Amino acid sequence: MQTEINLSEAVTFVPNKHLPIYNWFYYKEGYAKDLIVWLIEKYKIQGIVLDPFCGSGTTLLACKELGLDSLGYDVSPLAVLASKVKTRNYDLNELYTEWNALKKEKIEFTGNISKERWLRRLFIRSELEKIIGFHERILKIKNEKIQDFFRLALISSVDQCMLAEKRGGSLRLNKHKYVKPIQRVFEKKVQSMLNDLEKQKIKFELEPRVFESDARTQKLEGEFIDAVITSPPYLNKIEYTTVYKAELGLFFKGQETRLRAFVGEEKFKAETESELPLVAQAYFKDMKKVLEQIFEGMKPKGKAFFVLAGGCFPSCTIEADERLAEIGAEIGFKVLEIIECRKIDCYRHSGEKATVRESIVLFEK
Repeated sequence: MQTEINLSEAVTFVPNKHLPIYNWFYYKEGYAKDLIVWLIEKYKIQGIVLDPFCGSGTTLLACKELGLDSLGYDVSPLAVLASKVKTRNYDLNELYTEWNALKKEKIEFTGNISKERWLRRLFIRSELEKIIGFHERILKIKNEKIQDFFRLALISSVDQCMLAEKRGGSLRLNKHKYVKPIQRVFEKKVQSMLNDLEKQKIKFELEPRVFESDARTQKLEGEFIDAVITSPPYLNKIEYTTVYKAELGLFFKGQETRLRAFVGEEKFKAETESELPLVAQAYFKDMKKVLEQIFEGMKPKGKAFFVLAGGCFPSCTIEADERLAEIGAEIGFKVLEIIECRKIDCYRHSGEKATVRESIVLFEK
């Protein structure tokens, strides 16, 4: 029986906020588990599923729960960590042993906080010292799976402990925000994650393969992919990494590769005349690279689902689904369908309001 679904909600992360394991790290750019289940059931997907923009791992975790093999990659080390931690198999006894040891220790940081000034401003100094102290202690854990588990728990706790709020695509300082003590938030988060694992029922014990890579250049040798379910960065002017600036700065020494990856580098120069803004030309040029890599690695009759939305620019609005479909057809894909999920508002520089589609483009090789 086909699962019923509200597509306008399923293309957002909101339904995942209350789902065990899916909610271990709130990734506002993600989509819902329900969307993956619906696509897999509706189109009878089997075999190996790829997500080349894996984000926090919703596609990979849903595939694991459904008994499908999958692999994913992303340019963001934060996204890769979240995907790995949420999709691994764990020995609960080992996790509890390490957790009991951590709770007994008095975590102190006695070094010099050499972080950038902008980062120091986001925290009360004593709490920042505790966060760094916890992280340094976690990095001493030799078992990579266990270390990553506690790292993600700590990273997921930081949001409630800093003097800033995530609004839209930005991180805004709010010195009047009530911040919770990191130790209390961290302990609650770890216990919640452990509880989720105790209740977890997985049909398939094979772990998804997850690694850090750029979807434009990642070679997929041989035709081995059965399906792709993914959502690339959207065509807009927002740099996604800004929202996670604190997490990236604290735990990954800053973000060297932009999460958004390619949408409109200033160095880009148009090779042919086009009415599209340069940022849009750059976006679609790089989306072509992604589709080419996928085409090479996909089996004949394999299907690819791309969730994306249009963008607003001073001179026009651009429906990304139509252009992506054209690019896919040029490469050799058959465009089976464009499924409109919802209309979303966008604003031009003049303040003029417009709407663009958020859609799923379905290709078949």
